[in-house]
Amino acid sequence: MRVKLRPGTHFAPVRQGVHVARDGESFVLSGPPTLYTVLDSRLAELSDGTDVDALVAAFGSESARPVLDRILRTLVDRDVLLDLDALTTPAPDGATAARYAETLAYLEAHSPDPYGDFARLRGARVRVLGSGPAAETAARSLRRHGVADTAAFSDGSEPVDPGWAVLIADHEHPSGPPATLPPGTRVVAVHAGEHVALVAELDNATGTTAFEAAVHRAAAWVAGDPEAGAPRPLSAVLAGALAARAVLAGLTDLDRSPQRATVIHGRQLRATRIPLPDDPAAQDGPTGDGVPAAAGLPSAPAGSPGTSGDGEGLGVPVLPTEDVDPPGTEELLAAWTPLTTRWTGLVRRGRDLDLDQLPFSLETVELLTGPAPARAAGWGPDRAAAGVGALLAAARRLAGPDGAAGATEGRWLLDGVLRQLGAELLLGGPGDRLGWDGLGSAEGRTLLGLLESWFGRTVELTHRRCPVLDWSLVTVTEQDGTVTATEWGETPATATRSALAAAVARAQADPEVRGLLAEQPVGTSVLETCSVTAVRLALSRLGTEPAVRGRTVRARRLTHDPVTGQLPLHCGPVRLS
Repeated sequence: MRVKLRPGTHFAPVRQGVHVARDGESFVLSGPPTLYTVLDSRLAELSDGTDVDALVAAFGSESARPVLDRILRTLVDRDVLLDLDALTTPAPDGATAARYAETLAYLEAHSPDPYGDFARLRGARVRVLGSGPAAETAARSLRRHGVADTAAFSDGSEPVDPGWAVLIADHEHPSGPPATLPPGTRVVAVHAGEHVALVAELDNATGTTAFEAAVHRAAAWVAGDPEAGAPRPLSAVLAGALAARAVLAGLTDLDRSPQRATVIHGRQLRATRIPLPDDPAAQDGPTGDGVPAAAGLPSAPAGSPGTSGDGEGLGVPVLPTEDVDPPGTEELLAAWTPLTTRWTGLVRRGRDLDLDQLPFSLETVELLTGPAPARAAGWGPDRAAAGVGALLAAARRLAGPDGAAGATEGRWLLDGVLRQLGAELLLGGPGDRLGWDGLGSAEGRTLLGLLESWFGRTVELTHRRCPVLDWSLVTVTEQDGTVTATEWGETPATATRSALAAAVARAQADPEVRGLLAEQPVGTSVLETCSVTAVRLALSRLGTEPAVRGRTVRARRLTHDPVTGQLPLHCGPVRLS
């Protein structure tokens, strides 16, 4: 049995024998203390390739054969030694092995058939389409890895046979569109941008849609963080080398990452892997340029409320008769992490150290899906609640006109309906003034006292009752007629408390954040804390109340994003029409 030690293997003496470590795994080879000396003394032969007969001859004693044979078979079984006799392809000649020593060492360390994989590398056909330092490095690295048939082209004039294609899009070296890739072509895409570079092996040529969306998203993340930018041309050079490495991994099926991209960022040229959605064609969320695509909710059975394609692109969702209590704010933020994950998330949480955080917490977020940065803000009794409010506000903006959002389907639908009904109520009449005795709770009186004594705001409260839901809408107005806050509540007391809390949060904010908080004229912060029973009753009344007969709740939920994938919250346009 001829064997060869896999590169990257380490031996260390321990009391029970020899500790063996390779490729992140380790075990103890049991034996006497001299076992380590035996392996260490024959390390050169094992690394070059040897067999039991040669080792026995080196020891000069036939009695060592059973021990050496047992050691070698154990190490072969634990994948520490390559069984050269079991390989289907012989090792290359000495000159070839010396020329491609680095690639062979990598294959010998990781591949079950290293020389067969090397033969596939030598026979592969790879075309590099594009120009600039990324293209030059990719072609050079492929040749260094052993790919014999490698060629680079700056345009699509050269036909590409089925095989591998490296598609290069370089910021400083634009080139013409590549030739149409024939079926079966394996693709590695490279974007060498001004401040960020991305590399990905795609499952098929159409997967470039998801890759291009990831490019837009990564560029948006870099735009607001100067420290995240990667310097050129080094980032392009590294991207080309990683593209060649991706071809090597694909040809050998070692460490492949299809439908994952590598982002090159930072002044230190860090590389971070990010997932890409499996089916970009099915995405209905905001795209890289901020345009949401249409998609209705699943159709309901005939004879029941369901989804249709009318209503200006809005479907008609089934109004849920059951809703669930959402998790706590900390749990929601954890569940919504995909929204704010670096490089892939739609939203970047603000650096809010300069914002006043008392008596309420404030948080801002930046939306990264549109052609220009946009911000949203939220408030709450603590940082987690403020973060939830800010992300819901961002989701409403992402959903476009009539945008609504919620932690559950019921709260999303009710959010959209309440905002529309609130706007209608504000236009319908002056409402009833609330005095001190009408505040309904000690907390409401405390908040009113904060506005007047701490922030110097003299305000008037106006109450309106919604006949459809039997909920209350309270508006806080300053002496000059400026509306400070308008909030819903299941009762006059809860609406008053929410409206005064929103007014205090805006009063403590700086003018910019105050403007962000005031972008939604009707607030629904009560939906973040109200009971599931209140949500169920409100939704039930929407389907039975005579005041809304002839009007239907139409909604279109956005469920996917081209980069993030499945959206973890409920959002989309909602309209009562």
